[in-house]
Amino acid sequence: MTDIQSWITINLALRKPKAHTMTRKQLLSAAIAATLAAPGAQALEFTADEGLSLAENTTFNLYGTVEPKVISEKNEDGDASTELDDEDSTLGFAFETRVSNAVTAFGQLELEYSSDDNSDGFDSQDSAFLGVKGDFGKVQAGNFDSVYEDLIIDATEVAEDAEISDEAFAGENNQIAYYSPDWNGFSFRTQARIQGRDEGPGSEDSNEVGLSIAGGYTGNNWGLYAGYDDRAADTTGEVYNANGEQLYVDNDGNITTNDDFDALTAYDSENTYGIAGVYGIGQFEFGAKYSIQENAENAPAGDETTFTALRGTFTQGRTEFYGAAQRVSPDDETTVKERDEFTLGVSHKLYEPLSLWAEAGWYDKENDADDNVMVGAIYSF
Repeated sequence: MTDIQSWITINLALRKPKAHTMTRKQLLSAAIAATLAAPGAQALEFTADEGLSLAENTTFNLYGTVEPKVISEKNEDGDASTELDDEDSTLGFAFETRVSNAVTAFGQLELEYSSDDNSDGFDSQDSAFLGVKGDFGKVQAGNFDSVYEDLIIDATEVAEDAEISDEAFAGENNQIAYYSPDWNGFSFRTQARIQGRDEGPGSEDSNEVGLSIAGGYTGNNWGLYAGYDDRAADTTGEVYNANGEQLYVDNDGNITTNDDFDALTAYDSENTYGIAGVYGIGQFEFGAKYSIQENAENAPAGDETTFTALRGTFTQGRTEFYGAAQRVSPDDETTVKERDEFTLGVSHKLYEPLSLWAEAGWYDKENDADDNVMVGAIYSF
């Protein structure tokens, strides 16, 4: 038996905050390369030569985070409660196999667990997908972030937890996506979300396919993007009658306006459009977003709700200060009022695998509902 060479290296890439600095290099990495070490984690990397039980030309990564936090948050009555919680601790596995000089196969499975209690096993699956990449771009299928979210929402979403509100966009499961190569700064990505007959809302008996597309131009320190999501395969729990009253289903299957029962669900089939931009200069980075969310028929908020957001980030050594502001404007303010949201935070890398953070969010809701303040830690391995 010939000697087999193998090695294990430690990848010391710390988890980055959720702010997205969309330089050309980073967008190319997101759109073309399947990065094996999950964004934001250190990783144990195993590389196998021919002769090992692992596939030839294959790299496996194991990574994860532990993310405890303490949060104080107000309920709809304005009463605050404080608890020790978890900000989605993760454990992930990823692989990459060079199929040929032109094609590489890759995959990832990321699971979430709670570090603050002794619940059995993992709480949920955060992502799981398989794909291939090469000079043609990248194709992947499974459960992963929406292409609309990647370029439009993430431009102004900066916080770990105290985030500004998102417009409606496609769910993350049952997806097939294509990410184009970079053409001198221009690129695009598109996805289809496929819901089978037994996967949709109870009021429907059909297959549905939802489509999303996003793209734009990324320069050395700036980017400009546009996105569209038809939400056709998404389920909504907001169905209204002609009087604008929300509908529910009683225990006998009858439709009612009595909110003691579960909400009537249906396919969404309303559109979301958005534009976003980012700009970095020195230690500062700024992002902006304007989006239009079409609402359900007869919704109290009117035909549309617009989201106008700005965010800023300042980095000083190991410390990052960040904030975001957003105006949420419904067409009809008779019952749903316009709101101004704010979030502020700071993150400090105490040492290589450990970061500490603190945030606060204000959402301009009745009785200050959902306003919060919190502190947390992220240990990456």
